[in-house]
Amino acid sequence: MKKVVTIGTAGHIDHGKTSLVKRLTGVDTDRLKEEKERGMTIEPGFAHFFLDDCLISIVDVPGHEKFIKNMVAGAHGIDGVLFVIAADEGVMPQTEEHLTVCQMLGIEKGIVVLTKVDTVDEEWLELVEEDVRDFLKETFLENAPFVKVSSKTGAGFDVLKDELKKLVESLDVRKGRSFPRLPVDRVFTVKGFGTVVTGTLSDGELSKGDTVEILPSKIETKIKNLQTAGKDVDKAFPGQRTAANLTVPKEKVHRGDILTVPGTLRSSRIVDVTFTLSKSAPAVKKRQKVHFHYLTLMAEAEIVLVDRDILNPGETCFAQVIFDRDIYPVYGDNFVVRTISPGRVIGGGTILHPLETRRYRKKFADKFIEKLNALYKGKESAFMEFVGEFEPLEIKLLPQLLNLSLDEAKTLVEKFKKEGKVIVADGLIYTVETFKLLVNRALELVADYHEEYPVADGINRETLKSLLNVGDELFLNIISSAGLEENGKVIKLEDFSPHLDEKFSKLKEDIDAELEKSGLSVPTLSTLKEKLNVPSDEFYMLLSFLKREGYRTAGDFLLLPEMFKEIKEKTVNLLKEKGEITVGDFKNLFNLSRKHAIPFLELLDAEGVTVRDSNGKRKLHK
Repeated sequence: MKKVVTIGTAGHIDHGKTSLVKRLTGVDTDRLKEEKERGMTIEPGFAHFFLDDCLISIVDVPGHEKFIKNMVAGAHGIDGVLFVIAADEGVMPQTEEHLTVCQMLGIEKGIVVLTKVDTVDEEWLELVEEDVRDFLKETFLENAPFVKVSSKTGAGFDVLKDELKKLVESLDVRKGRSFPRLPVDRVFTVKGFGTVVTGTLSDGELSKGDTVEILPSKIETKIKNLQTAGKDVDKAFPGQRTAANLTVPKEKVHRGDILTVPGTLRSSRIVDVTFTLSKSAPAVKKRQKVHFHYLTLMAEAEIVLVDRDILNPGETCFAQVIFDRDIYPVYGDNFVVRTISPGRVIGGGTILHPLETRRYRKKFADKFIEKLNALYKGKESAFMEFVGEFEPLEIKLLPQLLNLSLDEAKTLVEKFKKEGKVIVADGLIYTVETFKLLVNRALELVADYHEEYPVADGINRETLKSLLNVGDELFLNIISSAGLEENGKVIKLEDFSPHLDEKFSKLKEDIDAELEKSGLSVPTLSTLKEKLNVPSDEFYMLLSFLKREGYRTAGDFLLLPEMFKEIKEKTVNLLKEKGEITVGDFKNLFNLSRKHAIPFLELLDAEGVTVRDSNGKRKLHK
């Protein structure tokens, strides 16, 4: 792929931006009838041309103050700027606003173009250049090349192209970092094709046939066709002006929408940011209503200063922004802020926390600022902060929280795993400290269970998992790290053996007494439980323990070990004498009712003492 860059124009109305682009590319970016009638750009216009082996996309933005919001939308995603100032007028109000927009959007390189040089003399041109250089001091354009041109005569355009080559060479090629996002700046229909949206592809790659999600509507649609630089392509790359033909009606997509991978972004109404106030803007008080420009979206919002009550011109601080609607922010993205009335650009900044849920409160200022400082330090510091805040943190949230591709996010997670700082299980991330707490909690729960129910083998596996509120994978890690033993469906401490404590010893004595008193005509289990007035869970836990100690259950009856021994010995002796017996013979032998005799015989069958033939008679098991 050839090198691809997007260059934007910026500058005051009627300073010759559109004429400059037309002379440079041969394309008239004033495409609307109203624009041609009024002689000024209203919507961003686009043109493409090759300079050597580089494809340059030009975004021509409007300069009039009424259309500054359109300028901000168009300026998103540009790699460098042609900062246009007319030689006959010099620095004007929108010149200053456009410079602020460029700085707040993080644009770092550009060329200063003095246009209409054919309309002024040399002495005036020198004065204007001096004034412009003074205006650009302490900005990213302070040391930018100055090029003087006339779109009317063509003077200076060879020099401009040479400087553009140098600019392009100095720009880094955007790699497919993060996930694909196409902020929509235009929506229209093409006869025979349907809905087409355009924008500058922010990150990642889009391919023909991809399924994408339109936000905020959350509609999923397929990309039928892709174009870059007016040509059909199978794939679009970061930084390219991209047109996508979608399988949805035009009215379902709007400027400000985002096309992205389904399920990648969550909505938010609160973000934490760094906020820089322009040097020429009035001071901002603790709370101020603003127009918030993000990607191609404009939303009304309230800015809440975090570490001060007043932000003075030229200063930067932490702030929280509260919106009147859902937006889909991403860590590290830039934004621009304008006052509501009059609509003036006053500053901008960078998103630190895209999915904030807590409103800033002054009484928690120190802790809040500590969190934002951690997010400000970079992605690795932010990663640990987010893990601690969201714990457990879903891995699928990391692309939005850290502006990474999912693969990059997983690589970062692996790094912290190897360093022993996090544990990952079930697609969730935990700090090692939290994992240790869970291990200790598991040990406590099992130990408490053993203390309360010492006759039981251990706590039910699913009960323990539910009490810990963890997934399967993490649960296995906890069991292993805690040194707990899993036996079938129960979990126990490694050195634990079921035993009788004082409470259960007393209950066993009561059960034994009731059984001895009844003879072989023992009561049912439910009758025995009710008679002893014991909780069901304790009764059946003890029952399981007693069965391991030689007690037997025959149907719904419990037998003492000596009772079963008596039944077995007498039955065997009778069978040796008669060869076979009926149920009636068994009843008479022990003077039992049928409801006792049948379960007792079935127990003897199960124990391998007797075997039942087809006639219902019992014989000794061979």
